[in-house]
Amino acid sequence: MNRQISNALDSLKSEVEKKEKRTIFSFHEFLEVVRENPRIVLRSIFQLFHDMAKSYIGEGVDENPDDPESIGFVRYDCSKLLVDGADNPFFADRLFANRFVRHVESLKQGSQQNRIYIYEGPHGCGKSTFLNNLLKKFEEYTGTKEGQSFEIVWMIDENLDQSVAKKNGCNKGNHKKIEVYCPSHDHPILLIPKNYRVEFLDKLLLDNEIKYRISDDKEYEWIFKEEVCTICKSLFWVLFDKLGSLEKVLNMVYVRPYNFDRRLGEGISVFNPGDKQTQAIVRTDKQIQEKLNSVLGAGNPVKYVFSGNAKTNNGIYALMDIKSNNNERLLELHNVITEGVHKVADIEERVNSLFVALMNPEDKKVIGEKGVESFQERTQYIKVPYVMEPQTELKIYRSKFGKHIDEHFLPRILENFARVIISTRMNASSQALSEWIKDLRKYKSYCDEAGLLLRMEIYSGIIPSWLSDEDRGNFTAKHRRRVVAEGEKEGDKGFSGRDSLRMFGEFLTSRLTAKPDDLIDMDAICDYFKRKIDEKIRDQMIPKGFLGSLLDWYDYTVLNEIKEALYFYNKKQISEDILNFLFAVNHDPGTVVKCVYTGKQFEVTKDFFKLVGGFITGKQMDDYLAINYAQKIQQKYVEMLTQELQGPDKKDIKETDLYKELFNSYVQNLKEKVLQPFVKNENFREAVKVFGTEKFKTFDTRLKDHVAYMLKNLVKKFGYTEKGAKEICLYLIDNNLVEKFS
Repeated sequence: MNRQISNALDSLKSEVEKKEKRTIFSFHEFLEVVRENPRIVLRSIFQLFHDMAKSYIGEGVDENPDDPESIGFVRYDCSKLLVDGADNPFFADRLFANRFVRHVESLKQGSQQNRIYIYEGPHGCGKSTFLNNLLKKFEEYTGTKEGQSFEIVWMIDENLDQSVAKKNGCNKGNHKKIEVYCPSHDHPILLIPKNYRVEFLDKLLLDNEIKYRISDDKEYEWIFKEEVCTICKSLFWVLFDKLGSLEKVLNMVYVRPYNFDRRLGEGISVFNPGDKQTQAIVRTDKQIQEKLNSVLGAGNPVKYVFSGNAKTNNGIYALMDIKSNNNERLLELHNVITEGVHKVADIEERVNSLFVALMNPEDKKVIGEKGVESFQERTQYIKVPYVMEPQTELKIYRSKFGKHIDEHFLPRILENFARVIISTRMNASSQALSEWIKDLRKYKSYCDEAGLLLRMEIYSGIIPSWLSDEDRGNFTAKHRRRVVAEGEKEGDKGFSGRDSLRMFGEFLTSRLTAKPDDLIDMDAICDYFKRKIDEKIRDQMIPKGFLGSLLDWYDYTVLNEIKEALYFYNKKQISEDILNFLFAVNHDPGTVVKCVYTGKQFEVTKDFFKLVGGFITGKQMDDYLAINYAQKIQQKYVEMLTQELQGPDKKDIKETDLYKELFNSYVQNLKEKVLQPFVKNENFREAVKVFGTEKFKTFDTRLKDHVAYMLKNLVKKFGYTEKGAKEICLYLIDNNLVEKFS
């Protein structure tokens, strides 16, 4: 047992020391690291934050890269940054993801200092979740090799003063070191005196391209503008005066990775409204100060004092909600943010942090009421609204209630619950939409009058297929920017994220309790929002007529899915259908024949005439029309037989005018009117109903083939179960969707 404990401890020791121990190396070794990878090593907190975010998010995907009217409204996957590994994930819709990436990109441009970034959004939008997850990933990233940044550590030889060395029993072979950590976590490159940095880096770096970038790009401007903290600056010049050698001073400078630790407040400090203020308290380390006094002698000018703000210099300072004590913290940051410095006892302390805060819209008055106009100019707001994209709202439901919830719904129904919720968060009208599409009423069969459904699609990066060619062509970059810009101003009202989860939970529970074996359909959604929520809330929140328009939207989608599922352009099959039809018109229903053109044996039936005749004409046919059409084709067949299929110049039947006419008509009507031959056919409805049973085998072969093909495609292409596919086909027939959108 003791051996097992020993082995476990040895293994733990090896792993911890390998992964957690921070390597301290000399300043000379640090400069080697700078030479090898200057872009990574010479990063400010703002560049580091940018690189962190982009490393998790990536470059994004433009689904239409060749679109000349693209506005760069791309799909970013924020899941690695804000979802993976999080106890409480934050799901970013397309609007917010693009807004956040623009913000991240701006941090790299050099104009980021002397600002506070306030993430503003209504109650229940997930601001706190967003910021907590963001900081967690930042802490995780900075623990990797790619995310490393560095700070100064002094190792001062106590043997500087011979009398002190003698008193402490030191000799040349026994030098004790005073370890002095920079409380401001300053970047080691700032130890190079400001006036000499340009020339120093020019000689240090070998790559001319990176030299040019560092000397010319705004993002690296801080290297030549910033000063090292007062403690390190004082130490540098005091030691230089005593030793008279820059080399000897730099031999006492060491470097270690900057350890960001939110719980310790190192590099990341997060303050809740109820946290009492301690940042202004002057801090020191008496032991270090006494040792410095001892080594540096009487009148030592190095004052090892600092404030709590030093702990987040070159780090992140965050306020969770501007309320209570955080009101005062925000206002006390005024000088720090505007000037970059503040007084600590008698010294000036430089603070160069990424300042972020969370704020509800009604709390903006905190800044305005205090009359700090210059502070307002230093404030940049990043909006965190309610989700405006149906698919993102679904991710929230699945995260909260489990991915299995999809099993209880017909496809597209779950999204429509989300669309009702999102409709309450949108503005009732859109000037940009009105300027693009003059009259939305032409789309009344599948879109609401205010264009909410259309805007939801555009906010998701989708341009709907039901738009006319003219309107799609008119959707220029100018109109796209304006529509998306309006979306940026929405999402601050309506059902909150918490409301949405509560309502969905109520709906799902009540539905599964009442009808546990039935798939949830549109009737259930409409019934819930019309009758199961408070009437006053319903009328106040849900736009008038929206539920009816949503039902039309759904019906149109279902119709096109079934058309797509039933349609297949198989030249060989179409040709075979027409040849069998041309041969069958010469026989009465009930006759079993073998086609001389295809070699296929089949029974001639009225259903066969209705089915193939319907494909050729694009019309629904009853028994009378089908037989009448077959007789007309039979007359033409006889003429063709005598004129084109006999004699010395006889043609192959596929070269005849009649065959070509029927083939072209079949192809032309196949997709658009693919359902026409079926919707009035009771046998089609019955075949769908009994699919998968013995009774299904009794139907006409061609009818069985089409039904089986359609149901299989609904499962494969559109995510239906077999049960769901049958239900949706019956829904289409029983609700006359073909006529509704004819």
